[in-house]
Amino acid sequence: MIEIRHLTKVYLRGKKKALDSINIDIPNGIFGLIGRNGAGKTTLMRIIATVMDQTEGDILIDGVDLKKCKHEFRKSLGYLPQSTRLMPRLNIVEFLDYICVMRGLKDQKERRDKITSVIETVGLVGEEKKLLKNYSGGMLRRAGIAQAVIGDPKVLIIDEPTTGLDPEERIYFLNLLSRIAQDRTIIFSTHITSDIELLCRKICILEQGHVKYIGDKEAFVESLEGRIFEHEGTAEDDVKLRQSAVVVSVSYVEGIAHVRYVADKPVLETSRSAIPTLEDAYIDVLGGLKR
Repeated sequence: MIEIRHLTKVYLRGKKKALDSINIDIPNGIFGLIGRNGAGKTTLMRIIATVMDQTEGDILIDGVDLKKCKHEFRKSLGYLPQSTRLMPRLNIVEFLDYICVMRGLKDQKERRDKITSVIETVGLVGEEKKLLKNYSGGMLRRAGIAQAVIGDPKVLIIDEPTTGLDPEERIYFLNLLSRIAQDRTIIFSTHITSDIELLCRKICILEQGHVKYIGDKEAFVESLEGRIFEHEGTAEDDVKLRQSAVVVSVSYVEGIAHVRYVADKPVLETSRSAIPTLEDAYIDVLGGLKR
């Protein structure tokens, strides 16, 4: 269990709060951290990963202050940052061997066995001799996961892992995460709600350094039951709905506005009730679409 208490991070000599006294409990399993770019997700994950210090507040690992167990916690931590900077002139075996040595694994056979197992786990069998600089974006992301799990960590922190991946590679990556989630805590940060919908039961939504929601994903979505509507109409209808309801999605097809919105009852008579999604609930809690 990771407990975050009144965590604050201030940048620019106190002028900008990236995190503002947030409280979050992170249980075992895959925990989804959702928010727009700039919401504070990466700052939070860097602090948990001990890459950055907080300004105020505490983080407890199984009840122990992280400041007092930082060295031990790092041994049980795997981290895949948003920008994956690997060693381009090495192949995956050489790179993972270097990571093992850095983690203190001195026995060569033990390192070789771990590397073979992890390469198989992330689906890079047959790519061992290729230099990392020649890997595709998806292959680099798999290599990043490989270095994060090579020490069999109890806590895995993954920041925006599917950004820029093609649909097939994204699905593979999400399936990979679900396979390696057994008996460990994975903190999975993204702004793509469909990724969270597939993987996570517990979620937290951050916005401008504040927690907007934390709890069960299903309960969050169900809170919109009977309050989500769809409307097909004119651009004028779109404007009216934006003024009278929380609009969560708009698209135009052949000049017809397709609008999803949240309200206690239909704003326009021809609107129809719809089944809520995680994206609906997410956009609603953020106050609707930006104009």
